[in-house]
Amino acid sequence: MTLVKNTIVSFLILSFITGCSASRHAIISGDSELTDAQVCRNYLNDKDILAKNYTAENTDEANYIYALNREVKYRALTQYKCEILAAQDRKEIAQGVVAAVVAVGVVVLAVAAAGAGGSNNYSSGYAWDQFYDGNYNLVWRCRDKSTGQFANNSACSGQYQNDNTWTGK
Repeated sequence: MTLVKNTIVSFLILSFITGCSASRHAIISGDSELTDAQVCRNYLNDKDILAKNYTAENTDEANYIYALNREVKYRALTQYKCEILAAQDRKEIAQGVVAAVVAVGVVVLAVAAAGAGGSNNYSSGYAWDQFYDGNYNLVWRCRDKSTGQFANNSACSGQYQNDNTWTGK
């Protein structure tokens, strides 16, 4: 169950990270892999410091302001475009989180079913087989449907004994 919890946390962290704004360093370095949505998130978060009357506190901040303005102008981004891109980005993140939660839910159900001790053995892939043993006695044995290998008869418990899967004696 710890694996399932770790998987959930990993999906949520990944979903959060991929939707964040870019780092100031990435903006300053002119990272070519930045998406318009990432630049827009920075623009929307920091538009107050982009105002012409704002005085940068240090050289790094001045470089960031210059670089962000450069990216916004180069990409022809406006506040309106950025708000639309940010809304689309939030929607995609939400859809990704929902998909991740559904995927994790499926994993949790599969793990729970596997640990249930074979309470629904028919769906887990076991079936009865009737055949003659080495002494010509007609016997029933449980088999794994995917491999044909014999399994413990308890894996087929609760199922009606029929020989519909392996019909040859």
